[in-house]
Amino acid sequence: MLYLGWQQSPDGSLTLPSALHSLRKMSPLRRVVVLLLAMVTVNAQFDAPPKARPQGHEENRMRVDRIHRDELHRFGGDTNVLVLPGLIADRRTRRVEVRVERSAVGANAPCEFLVVGESSDHGYEALLIAFARPSDIHAALRFIGTEPGQSYHPPTHRFWAKGERVLLSVLADQAAPIRVENLLMDRRTASALPPDGFLFTGSRRIPVPDDPKRSEYAADSVQPMAIASLFSTSDAVFEVPRSVSKETVYRNTTVNPGFSIAEGALLTWVIEPALPPGATTVQDLVLHVDASPRAGNPPGSKVEALADLRVQLREGSTVLNPDGSLISMVQSIAALDRQKHIPFLKLHWSPAVRLASAQALAEILASLDREQGIRIEPPLPGQPYYRAFTPDRRLLDRTERFLHPLELALSEQDGRISGRLLLVESVWKEGASRSGLQFMERPIMDPADLRRELAADRERARSQAVRPRPNVLLAFAPSSLTTGQFTAFLEPVLTNHTAIHLLLDEIMPPAPTKDSAP
Repeated sequence: MLYLGWQQSPDGSLTLPSALHSLRKMSPLRRVVVLLLAMVTVNAQFDAPPKARPQGHEENRMRVDRIHRDELHRFGGDTNVLVLPGLIADRRTRRVEVRVERSAVGANAPCEFLVVGESSDHGYEALLIAFARPSDIHAALRFIGTEPGQSYHPPTHRFWAKGERVLLSVLADQAAPIRVENLLMDRRTASALPPDGFLFTGSRRIPVPDDPKRSEYAADSVQPMAIASLFSTSDAVFEVPRSVSKETVYRNTTVNPGFSIAEGALLTWVIEPALPPGATTVQDLVLHVDASPRAGNPPGSKVEALADLRVQLREGSTVLNPDGSLISMVQSIAALDRQKHIPFLKLHWSPAVRLASAQALAEILASLDREQGIRIEPPLPGQPYYRAFTPDRRLLDRTERFLHPLELALSEQDGRISGRLLLVESVWKEGASRSGLQFMERPIMDPADLRRELAADRERARSQAVRPRPNVLLAFAPSSLTTGQFTAFLEPVLTNHTAIHLLLDEIMPPAPTKDSAP
């Protein structure tokens, strides 16, 4: 099927799908023909919907209801046991049991979810379907003493799910427990998924549509109503302990034919914390980045830029690299025990650090920010995310952007920062085969100017009923500026929802024409 949508990648870059890129280059008549064919394809797909419920679903539902009534009677007075529809939790054994059924997804078929809720429309791409609500499973985990972490959420710069590790198994009658990873297979290795467990992140909460002051559990109300996802997502109760895209899972993860469980079989899904009480999977670290006392003239090379830094890696009150050098920091990170912990790093930038030094360090951090390295957290309030210093240079080509970020060029004179804000829009002229560009340039003398122009730009989009500009800023700045100067001027856009791409000592590409404000 032809997909026609502008995409914003997790790091904030704007990309154009290849299908849409080709579509834009077609003549208007040919474009209409392609769109009509795409619509026919969509309609054909809807004529034969995939099977969302397995055989025997209604019988399983009645059986689960009977089990629930029996458990309420048996454990009604036991304060150590929580009984909710479709599940039972025991805080003494630290164990949650959920009633699930085997879906209709066959052996070797693609599988994107381990478990979805009974109300999900995505049972056709899940291995198991649960008879308990996602939020009740969340409550059961808290009942046995396990607190949720934080979901993968690229719009706020969280590229790694964070939470305590849990082990998931299924029981069928009196058979031995089967780890869920064994029920799935990776096509690339032709073997079961690695037995790494899942992370209890909890689904995000979203505003109730008819009452924005209240919130609801997204996995209860938003499709796909995932309970355990095999790819990184913001809306599942459990996530895989790594960063993996939906596309990768769809291409490579299938139902393992070596473990045959009949369609519609009623099973018990067992959830248990991987570690004993008081132990934790998460290892929280903080990296304090400061300017070296010897920092003087602006650095002339990356080596000099790194030499102008002093870094201190801490775990709680313990300093892991007492000498404050980059080498000892990297050595300390390399020595972390990843068999016991998943390390997460929060960055703290001193306002005295020059942008040149911050960029040089960011390039090193980018090489460490990976599954077997260290997982970098979202930025502290009012500070840039480290990836701002490793920009996506594809954004410089305005002709290949479907939507346009803000463009801001900063300069310094006599210690005073000022800027030029460029607003770019795509415009279609009658008879044209592709869009042209319209430019509006605004002087920015201080953060208040920037805040006013941002508000005016949002109001233009609202009044013209067009899509708002993406939360992306393409910034050009002298490398001699400090992070303090940079963050003070960009305070109106330094939120966790703005992806900044910073290019140092580069000139903002000129605007061929500058149109007046509408």
